[in-house]
Amino acid sequence: MSTSDQNNPSTSLSGSAARWILLVDDEPAMRQLIETVLDTQHWVVRVADGATAALATINAAPTPPTLMICDVLMPGIDGLELTRRLIAKFPKLKVILISGHLMDLSWWPTDLREICFLTKPFSNDQLIAAVRQATEPEATT
Repeated sequence: MSTSDQNNPSTSLSGSAARWILLVDDEPAMRQLIETVLDTQHWVVRVADGATAALATINAAPTPPTLMICDVLMPGIDGLELTRRLIAKFPKLKVILISGHLMDLSWWPTDLREICFLTKPFSNDQLIAAVRQATEPEATT
């Protein structure tokens, strides 16, 4: 669901208009692809082309996102730093980090090792499964 559909409770995540997914990626084609896949599952999605836009989107929203899907490598504030900032502010925020450039996670920061990571390219089914797992009510950080 694109931002324009966010006020339609019949199409929101688990029937709650307050629950939404923040999608942050600097690549327009990737944002469109992920948003389209999530739309097919009736999730409310708000998109941002980088960390600054993501922070503005969150600040303008009446409630924080339930889940953030974020590219790791972006200009300016990268996805790792954005994740740290948002988890510090919203400890219950679920995060899925994505990247097409990071295959070896042996260097992955220890404070972010529990966060879901998807390597681009990922399948629609992999994305949907990761989002479902992160947004299940019993899922914990």
